[in-house]
Parts: sequence; structure tokens; C-alpha cells
Amino acid sequence: MTDKSNVNQLVTEVVEAAVTAPTIGLKVLLAEMQALSHVIPGGQETPEQRAQHEAAVEADFDNMPV
Repeated sequence: MTDKSNVNQLVTEVVEAAVTAPTIGLKVLLAEMQALSHVIPGGQETPEQRAQHEAAVEADFDNMPV
């Protein structure tokens, strides 16, 4: 009878690990993305600043010779 209970316990642990493993990976990914958003300057732009930057970039492209 103990062999069956050991197998049940093992199956329970494997299922639990399989369910929690992706969650842990996603939490680590979220933490990395949040940390990078504080380091990369583009993440701190307001929509108005981003629009001004995009307009400046597009204006430069219009002046390029063909």
C-alpha cells in the first residue's frame, strides 16, 4: 500500500511543479521587463514627446536624396 501512496505523492509533486514552473518564469520575465523600463530612456517618454521625436525622424527621411 505504501508504494501506491508514494506514487500518488510523486504524481502530485510533478503536477504541482508543472503548473507552477511557467508562473515562476513569467514572474522573472516581468521583473526583468520592469527593471529594463527604468533603464531604457524610451520607456519614460510621454506620448507627446514620442510624437515629436517621430515627427523629427520622419522630417529627416523626407530630405534624403533618392
